Amino acid sequence: MYRFRPVASQIAKRVGFGMPRLADAAIEVIEEHPSSTAFSKPVLMLDEDRAKVERAQAATSLATQWAIIDGRDVVHQATVRYVFRDVLATPFGFFTTHEGFARSGPVRYAEVMSARIERRPSGFFAASPITQQYFGHWIRDGLIGSYLKRPHEDLYFPSDPAWSHAREYVDLLGVERLQADYVVFDEMSYCRDVGQNAGRAARLERLQARVQGLFGDVGVPGAFIRRGRTGVARVLLNEDEVVRALSARGFAIVDSTDPLEHILRSVSGTPVTVAMEGSHWNHLFLASRRDALHVTINPADRFNNIFADFIDHTPGQLATTVAVREGDGYRVDVANLLRLIDLHEEGKNGRRT
Repeated sequence: MYRFRPVASQIAKRVGFGMPRLADAAIEVIEEHPSSTAFSKPVLMLDEDRAKVERAQAATSLATQWAIIDGRDVVHQATVRYVFRDVLATPFGFFTTHEGFARSGPVRYAEVMSARIERRPSGFFAASPITQQYFGHWIRDGLIGSYLKRPHEDLYFPSDPAWSHAREYVDLLGVERLQADYVVFDEMSYCRDVGQNAGRAARLERLQARVQGLFGDVGVPGAFIRRGRTGVARVLLNEDEVVRALSARGFAIVDSTDPLEHILRSVSGTPVTVAMEGSHWNHLFLASRRDALHVTINPADRFNNIFADFIDHTPGQLATTVAVREGDGYRVDVANLLRLIDLHEEGKNGRRT
């Protein structure tokens, strides 16, 4: 019985059967886009900001981050499609007879036992463990991955009910996804799509073009998105000072809690974005010009430049400045922030030494 499949997968794992590989459980494995090696362009950063960095974010290391800052060769993994038969899709993963894949979070046993289960002949599972945990990845991994759905497949692409902007993206972009949380597919495909290969880069460009096509170029010279006290604690104590400095340059100022349409409409086509490192940056990235400068404000004790991989496949440029810990928040040097923007403009005009 389908409702017991999550239980069966847990039992199999606990008694030592381990987790099977996707390729072993699939009836078909298809390479959608091959792997590739490319040079990752350097990140614009002031030497005095580099000296402020204390630690990297937990999931990475300073050695890795300095390699990203300085530029490096990166191997981008292939995108691979796995096709399965007779699958139960849930918000916490999908299950064959006694195997679970793309697992995220705890199994909601009571809900599984009582929920209505739909049946569909063919589907595409666009969720992954990371898209279910982090809103930023839901945007730049999930939305991009949804383009891998084949015409005959129904899209299974859940999101955390608390993410109002996820629902707004679905509505604005006209994403046709199944509403049911529990679906049995006679046949279903799932793609391992973590490498920034040429195929993924093309899908990213497609998504950007779709977002930018909604509102065109509104003509602002730059945009800043206020983070406030939302999300993981990265409170910018002098955020108002940043706003005043950027407002004086004509930048559009939006808030991460604003309705999505307001954010995108206000910043569409901007050539410069500024944001505290975090998922809300994705709004600016998708709405900005392809060749935009993206300045991230990085906490000194959780330094991370994950956005470099995405910007590498655009004509844009990533820059970062560092905010130092002060009490329960961080303070950024606004003069350094403005210098980064000016340095980029000077470089574009051929005046940089």
